[in-house]
Amino acid sequence: MPNEHNIADQQNYSRYYPKRLQAEVLLDAIDELTGARTEFANLPPGTRAVALPDNSYNNASPFLKVFGRPDNASVCECERVQSSSLAQSLHLLNSPDMKSKLATSNGRADLLAKDDRPESEKIRELYLAAFSREPRPDELKTTLEYFAERRVDAAGKPLDETKAKREDYEDLLWALIGTKEFLFNH
Repeated sequence: MPNEHNIADQQNYSRYYPKRLQAEVLLDAIDELTGARTEFANLPPGTRAVALPDNSYNNASPFLKVFGRPDNASVCECERVQSSSLAQSLHLLNSPDMKSKLATSNGRADLLAKDDRPESEKIRELYLAAFSREPRPDELKTTLEYFAERRVDAAGKPLDETKAKREDYEDLLWALIGTKEFLFNH
């Protein structure tokens, strides 16, 4: 954390500056959290993005392209773009890729919705998986209040309990993925 002595320091490494996760690492983290798997053509199932053999997979994965995986036109690491962009934010908010990861069958949201444990225990599991920490009391309270709200479909009819729970966990996963705590090394 910056203090009064190093707040203006930009060059002497007196503190750590948060950096966005690299495209490959972020894709693998999202897959791990949601329980989804990104498939890459001509590679064995379960191949992680950090293990991709070359840059030809950038065009096949919109996520890697949007989040700045370099094309390796040179050997310089300076090719990698670490800055955030509007396209990245929009991709996390409304891309079909993200929606399918959240709603994957037998994914984390699906399994938690079917799990009989208390909601607070399942929420703790998600926070530990996403942030390696327990939810703060206010986070837990807000989430439990959100889960207690009644869910309705587009016609205004109440959703069945399993579908409503699944949507609750999909929403929570989506919210956790969108946080700075998840997207950045700090």
